Amino acid sequence: MDKRDGAPAGRRGTEAWFVPVLALGVALLAFGLPWLLAPLRAADEFFSDLMIAHFAPAEPQHPGVVLVTLGEDSFAGLACRSPVDRGFLAGLIGELEAAGVRAVGIDILFDQPTLPARDEELRQALLNARIPVVAVTALAETPLTEQQRRYLDGFLGGVRSGHANLAKDPLDGTVRWHVPRGPRGTPSLPVALAQASGAVPDEALPDRPFRIAWRNGPAPGTPAVTAFPAEAVGMLPKEWLAGRIALIGTVLVGVDRHRTPLVAVQGATPGVEIQAQVLAQLLDGRANPRLPAWGEAALVLALGAAGVALALAGLPVWLLALACLLLLLGYWAGVAALFGQGGPLLPLLSPSMAWLGGIAVMTAHLSLRERADRRVLMRLFANHVSQPVADEIWRERDAFMAGGRPRPQQLTATVLFSDIEGFTTVCEALEPEPLIRWLEGYLDVMVRVVAAHDGVVLRFIGDAILAVFGVPVARTTQAEIDADAERAVRCALQMGRELAELNRRWQAEGLPPVGMRVGIHTGPLVAGSLGGLRHMEYSLLGDTANTAARLESVAKTVDVMSTPHCRIVIGEPTWRALHDAIDGLPVGEVALKGKRRSVRIWLVRDREPEAGTVDLTQAR
Repeated sequence: MDKRDGAPAGRRGTEAWFVPVLALGVALLAFGLPWLLAPLRAADEFFSDLMIAHFAPAEPQHPGVVLVTLGEDSFAGLACRSPVDRGFLAGLIGELEAAGVRAVGIDILFDQPTLPARDEELRQALLNARIPVVAVTALAETPLTEQQRRYLDGFLGGVRSGHANLAKDPLDGTVRWHVPRGPRGTPSLPVALAQASGAVPDEALPDRPFRIAWRNGPAPGTPAVTAFPAEAVGMLPKEWLAGRIALIGTVLVGVDRHRTPLVAVQGATPGVEIQAQVLAQLLDGRANPRLPAWGEAALVLALGAAGVALALAGLPVWLLALACLLLLLGYWAGVAALFGQGGPLLPLLSPSMAWLGGIAVMTAHLSLRERADRRVLMRLFANHVSQPVADEIWRERDAFMAGGRPRPQQLTATVLFSDIEGFTTVCEALEPEPLIRWLEGYLDVMVRVVAAHDGVVLRFIGDAILAVFGVPVARTTQAEIDADAERAVRCALQMGRELAELNRRWQAEGLPPVGMRVGIHTGPLVAGSLGGLRHMEYSLLGDTANTAARLESVAKTVDVMSTPHCRIVIGEPTWRALHDAIDGLPVGEVALKGKRRSVRIWLVRDREPEAGTVDLTQAR
């Protein structure tokens, strides 16, 4: 007796190599497509922006940076609004110096003259301040006239400067990156301030563009950096400003405001506040919380593999869809919770694409494989098996299917071989077309009898029938093997009864009656599909099938009938499997062609020789 070992791993016998290859392919696509397709990259950035805006952890206002802002109230008391009153700025630098700030950065571009005296006053304040003062300059790509550029260069001669150009994403104009140095090495305003103040060693300052690590304030609506109106600086306690780097800039509505990831909670961000965010990041030495590329790739691969694994679980479609949605929502909620607790910002789009792609592609693959397997099984078995057997074959297909076809397997089964006695007389009495109809009627009845007893008709050899009980789903217990043997013998008895009914009908039509011989043997054999795409058959190899055919031939030498028109001869293994459930007579030991040893055989006797036909409608 053979066990069902070697069954293909994984649902539907999917090859072991295919699953990791599929997961890797899905992960590569999910990871690469957002880099190749602008809309997907924009969506990826958008989801990350939402996380930053709504779930970034609350932090105290940065202790090392302070904003000195010029708003509408500030300009209401100035003599000149645009350009900004430079005498006021000169006085503001003096007040900040007196308050003990560490350095001052001015995010206001001096690209055109005002009153000469005021201009000179500010220039002297810039040059003679006892603390580092950095003013903004313009990179070559800044749209300035030649006259504006000449004036700017002249005004800032001898003054520390840094560019305030913002790196905007070409997809949506959002500021997410910072460029620390211009094409000619010009430092940005935050880098120049960090360097001039001595707060960050030169070797720790970045030279390449980096993502901005946006800070949230301690409460909704509270900025990440402390801000004071410029006109109130002189009235503030010195300890509020001492030791900090002060950034001066405008916060007017509609002026120098830009889209950032924080736009969802605070609207467009003033340029000076963006510079303060970058400066705070430099002072802290903090990196953007997003995963590095290798970490994102690993996460995408893991989600792709998990999606493939879920699809392989064989869940019903509705449950698979529900699990897919719930687990995806769980991942998104987990990302938000992890980031909200100060953890890394995990990507959302690529892992989600890998998850959904893994499920979709593997489900599609399994569906296609299932259809292909169904076509193969239907071609091999569907026409000659009962519905219960067909259901069992489909339910247990993983046990014997491999590579889209039944795999070779060694099992124990019972083979039935039948042949017609007197077929030559019928051939002489009928023309070809009526003969074929006569034979089709006979075979149709016998096939339904086999199917009704859960057998599988493998093929017709002229008027002979080859059927087998116990394939393609291998039996795992002796009781199952014995049950197959009993079904085969009872099937043969019923075939004899059906033949009696057919003979009565044929005699009424003026045709000669025929007899039938049946040989049955139980034993080990190798079963599997032979052939290729054009023609494939489920075949039996081994001595058991040959012995059944030899027993059918021996039946012609037995004088006693099993039924009025049929002789059924069975081998010893089949007789032992019956456990006296069916009557039989020992015939003795006979020598069969091709076998060295003689074989003990029995003639089966029908206890109900005059019984009518069974209901075969379930086998149709």
